[in-house]
This record gives sequence, structure tokens and C-alpha cells, in this order.
Amino acid sequence: MISTMAGDRIVICNSTDELRRMTRWLWDGAAASGIPDDIASKLDLCANEAVMNIISYAYPDAGRREITLELNETPDGVSLVIRDDGKPFNPLDVPEPKLPKSLDEALIGGLGVHFIRRMMTRSHYRRADGFNVLSFEVRRDRPAGNA
Repeated sequence: MISTMAGDRIVICNSTDELRRMTRWLWDGAAASGIPDDIASKLDLCANEAVMNIISYAYPDAGRREITLELNETPDGVSLVIRDDGKPFNPLDVPEPKLPKSLDEALIGGLGVHFIRRMMTRSHYRRADGFNVLSFEVRRDRPAGNA
């Protein structure tokens, strides 16, 4: 666990307004732990993609819900665990998107899971005690893309 920051965990609500607070927490934790900016940037992008999908699709009813994120140092890098109590959904089961051949063919959206698969060294999903638990890790010494 990251011990040099003022807490290794944050709880946000299911509002896009919370994404800025989440990003600030992630960057502060990374800086306090000496995590390089390139790794922090990858984590930030992947966290924003995953949490935005949770906010957009996980909750069938309106109302305030909580999403928990935990930042952990690992022997080789850093991991992020995201927990939500939304509908069961394994984003890693989403098929690889067909990538456009040109900008004219490009559609907006649909690449969040693709980014996680390519930028993170390892990704894992499980459903535990009524929660979706998505974790991913990026290592300092190995290329990503081994989801």
C-alpha cells in the first residue's frame, strides 16, 4: 500500500464532477510515492475511462452511489483497484474494437477498455460480495498490453 500519501483510498460518488477530484487524488498519490509521470498518466487515463463507464452504465436507477478506488504500490510498479456496486459487468469481456483505418472512419467512444488492455501490464475483473472489482497494474520495467 502507498504509505507516503494522506490515504491510499478515495470514495467518490457517481457524478462526472467527481472525476477531477479522483484525478487530483491519483496524481497526488503518485507524486508522493515517486511514481513516474508517464505511469501516473496511464493510470489516470485508464481510471477515467473505467469510472466514466461506471457512472454512465452501471446504475439503472437515479441516485447517489459510491465508487471506491485504491492505489497500491507493487514490487514492480503500481496498481489501481476500482469497486462499484452497479450491475455485474466485466469490461474485460468486451471484444476488441475494430480500429478505424482513417480519421474519417473513426467513431467517438468505445476505446476505453482497449486503452486499459494496451496501457496496463495486467488487468483483472471479479464480482465479489455484490461489487464489481476491476484492478489493473502497470509495471515500471515491462511493456503494457498483457491484459
